[in-house]
Parts: sequence; structure tokens; C-alpha cells
Amino acid sequence: MNNIKMPRGGSRHLIKNFGANVDMRFDDAVLPEGSAARIANFNVSSGALTDGYGVERTELFGDRKVQSAWRFTRYDYDREEYEVCDMYCDEDGQVHYNYGDGWHLLEGAEFTSPPSAIEYRLYGDDSVLMTSPTDKMCVWDGVGSVRRIKDSPYITSMSMHYERMFATTSGEQSAVYFSDDLDPTNWNDSALAEGGYIQLLDERGRLIKVEDFLNYVYIFREYGISRLTAYSSQEDFYVVNLYVAGGRIYGGSVCPCGDVVMLLGSDGLHSFDGYSVANRLKAVKFLPSPGASAVFLGGKYYLAACTEKEGDNDTLVVYDLNANTFTLSHLPIKRLCRLGDEVYAVAYDGRIGKVRECAEFFGEPLVKVWESGDLDFQISDKKTVSAITLRTSGDITLTVISDGKEKDYEINGGGAVRIKPTTSCKTVAFRIKSAKKGANISRLGYVIRS
Repeated sequence: MNNIKMPRGGSRHLIKNFGANVDMRFDDAVLPEGSAARIANFNVSSGALTDGYGVERTELFGDRKVQSAWRFTRYDYDREEYEVCDMYCDEDGQVHYNYGDGWHLLEGAEFTSPPSAIEYRLYGDDSVLMTSPTDKMCVWDGVGSVRRIKDSPYITSMSMHYERMFATTSGEQSAVYFSDDLDPTNWNDSALAEGGYIQLLDERGRLIKVEDFLNYVYIFREYGISRLTAYSSQEDFYVVNLYVAGGRIYGGSVCPCGDVVMLLGSDGLHSFDGYSVANRLKAVKFLPSPGASAVFLGGKYYLAACTEKEGDNDTLVVYDLNANTFTLSHLPIKRLCRLGDEVYAVAYDGRIGKVRECAEFFGEPLVKVWESGDLDFQISDKKTVSAITLRTSGDITLTVISDGKEKDYEINGGGAVRIKPTTSCKTVAFRIKSAKKGANISRLGYVIRS
């Protein structure tokens, strides 16, 4: 933010970089110049206001209605090459697969709640293991018939660790279950040589997520984190409690992101490095988000959660952990899925599309908004906004809010723009709004005379 005294009185203020982003912690009247009171659907990571993230319809899924989707990669011994198979579960609980030749129904794989999937090399063949909180595990090798594992638990989350599967379940929610060594389809717990479970009964609450991280199994619970050491024989397994949370942890937000695990709680966003928890994105005020969903790709943590109101997820947060930058897009996303090098979003109406910097939601343009805080320039008396300048590409609406009264200026086309509002007020705020793709706004300046 540049503030320049002018020779004939007054001062010129220039926001050269919008990268200060939004800060939801403070009242609009105490925000520093350059910070935003509100940003929606703009990306500010470049310093300019550009198109933020949206959801783009794809030919792969078209208008199909989806509950969850995943990708399965298997090695074809006959062709001596890897094959990529995209899969999804539809609204009726039927699973479909696509090797690139169109969608086919996978007979024998039906689910009564949205399934999750994990790959494993079982008996020498690449296989996909599909589970849900209300259904027994299904196993498919990519070519043969689906096999239902009747003695598996009802799994809510799962992770592979040293050739065993570890899982939380919808049945016994105070226990972490584990399969036989080298066989995630064997859950027999009648002998110490096969599967089993470990109960955790303390104030940290029920078990909601397991993750293989830093050579341990970390157990994320409603109000804390525990660490399970499970290297060899199950007789040597042991658990250490590491962390008691200040608020409820939302299981869908827990996601390994390189050298940390990101997680959202009712007290904010955090990172966990295996030993301690640190606060992240303090500037974003999250609301209770029991349906939060997250994936990690390309150094970025994608999180669907609530920032506008409690209930269904209403905001997509894309957080670049290395650059420590973020964007907020107001999108109703029920579930995030990763298929290879792409992030997909499942909407509440079942539509699925790619997450892209497209500023649209299945073809509908998103309204992009940047709004400053209330500015008084440390002058208690009235002052005059005598000129406003900015650079823009595309059509935008600039709104000057003087003492709560709004006046819109429609700006068509691109290039350098100069406006003379000559409005007098004690406080002023600026809003930039764009409803078209391809927005690029920079260098917002204004001259204030007292």
C-alpha cells in the first residue's frame, strides 16, 4: 500500500498488490489499508484480482449423478503395461468403471452409502478395495468378478501400513481395527496371528480417521490425536496419546499434505507434524463443518467447508502450503475426490466436475467480489474522494460506499480507468465486482482530500 502526500493537499493511496487477501478476524473498521473485508471467487495469489476456482463440467462424467469417484491403476500382464480405470458410485449405489472405452456397470458392487476406495496388490494382482460405513468390503481385480468380504467391519476410514489395513468403523467407534498381515481382506480377530482391534477409551472421544504418516498409524479422534506403533507382530503394537484438541475435529478434513497432516476443527484450521499441532489460516473464520471434505494435490490443500453459515459446505478453500496463500470460492461442494492429477468436486445435486481456475459452476459464471474495510484515513472529519484509478481487463462494477451509502460505476472494456466521484464522507469503502470470466484487476488508487 503506497500513501503519497500531494502538493496541493490531500493524499494519494495506491493498492499495488491485492495479495494481503481477506482477514475475517477483525471488524471492517480496524482492517489495515490493502486488506479486504470480503473476497469471494477472486484469486489474489498473483497480486491482481483474477478468476478464482470453480467447477467445470467434463466430458468424462457428463451429466451423470455421482456420490463418490476414484481412479484405479492396474498392471496388465498380457499387454505388459499399466491401465487406468476411472470409477464412480451413482445415486442408486451402483458402481461403474471406464477404461477409456465408455462407462460399464460393475456387477456385484452395490453400496447403501458413499464408498471410498484404496488400491492394494492382492495375491499378485493389482486390486481396488471398496468400503462404506454401511456395507461390507468389495474387492475387484479389474477384470474378474467382484468379491464381497463378509467378515470385514463397516469401515468409515482406512489406511495401509506395512501390508496391513487399519480402519475406523461405524460399529465400534472407540476401536481401531486391523487386518491380517499381507491380506487386507482377512479380519478374523479370533487369533493373534491374523486380524484384531485396539480399544481407545478416554476423553479424546470416538475414532474418526486413520492415516499412515511418518511410519506410524495416526488415529484422529473427535477431540485429539493418538499414535499407533505397528511394525511387526500385533503383540508388539502400542498406542501413545499425543494431543487433546480445543474443539471438535472434522474427519473429512484430515488429509496428509507432504510433511504435515492438515485438519479442520471447530476452533480453526491446523497442521500436524507428527508431534505437535500449529494453527493455519488464522485470517479465515470457519463455521462448524461436520461434512468437510479435503484432498491434497500439487502442494495445495483443497478443503470444502462452511464459512457463510452452518450446515452444508458452502466454500472451497485452496491453500498453497509452500507459498502460504489461499483463495476462497463460494461453492456448494459435498465431496472432493482426486483422480490422478485432477481434483473433482461432487455437488449436492450429484453433478461432478473438475476444480479449475474457471470462475464458474457447471457453466454458470460466479460473481467475483473484493471489498475493502471501512477507511477513515485517521481523519475524524469529513473528507472527499476526488479520484479513483485502476487497471482492468473485462467489464466490472466499482462501488463506492460512503458512510454506508452506495454508488455504482459500470466500467466496460479494459485498460486504465479514472473516475471522479467527488463524494464527501467520514468513512469510505470500495467494492469491485465482476461476473464475467477473464477478469484481471490491479492498481486500485484513490485521492483523498480533507
